[in-house]
Amino acid sequence: MSYWQIVFLQSKVNSGAYDGDRLPRQNWDWPRQTWFQERLRYIRKTQHVLQRKDRPHLELVAPRHCESQRSNAAQASSF
Repeated sequence: MSYWQIVFLQSKVNSGAYDGDRLPRQNWDWPRQTWFQERLRYIRKTQHVLQRKDRPHLELVAPRHCESQRSNAAQASSF
């Protein structure tokens, strides 16, 4: 008998012994305040998505207008 046949014979559906209902519950939650979440917040705050009219399924990420003005002003002052 193969491994999978044994697994299916022992399953709850086939009236086999099943301890899954008696396993201890594990309380789990998503991690909070991670680097990735902070980075995602920063990107959402500083950039927005542009949808192209000629290709509606293509989305471009661009800096927000106020951010680009600040960066342009910083570049101009550095010259």
